[in-house]
Amino acid sequence: MYKKHKQHRLYGYDYSSNGYYFVTIVTNGRIHYFGKIVTHEMHLSDIGRLVQKNIKLFHRLKNGEPDSANPYLQKESLLIMITEHVIMPNHIHMIVEILNKNTLSQNKAVTGLSPLTKGSLSSFINHFKGKIKRQCNENGYEFNWQSRFHDRIIRNNEELNRIIIYIQNNIINWKVDKENI
Repeated sequence: MYKKHKQHRLYGYDYSSNGYYFVTIVTNGRIHYFGKIVTHEMHLSDIGRLVQKNIKLFHRLKNGEPDSANPYLQKESLLIMITEHVIMPNHIHMIVEILNKNTLSQNKAVTGLSPLTKGSLSSFINHFKGKIKRQCNENGYEFNWQSRFHDRIIRNNEELNRIIIYIQNNIINWKVDKENI
């Protein structure tokens, strides 16, 4: 499958590289599928609970180890984890950590139109969104994602800490959030 849209990723960057990525995924039409915020607390809908269950598969356990149910843990050379997240009424913010022993940079970074690369951020998000959509279909839930996603390569610990604080305060700041239409 080849991408047919304008490239929104950083040109020449290897998105299977080890590191942290700040990702935002939005629902189609910004419909509030995931629940609602009441007095600074997120009340998840059935779809929101389904999303939460899937995100938790990618979290670290309290001892710092990855959850043994993480679908990417079984692959010897790849581990993808969600280190922080928040589910909002119509979007998700998360920090995705990629630990990939076989990065493309050993060969070359993919540029331009190309198929999805195993172990890349785009491949993970495609898999994640597809799984949620399939589960919604199986349970009879009306649901659609917006195409694509927003990402930011997290370049240092200061930036990582700022993004973590942003995610943690996102529900409190919902009234002024640009996604709150």
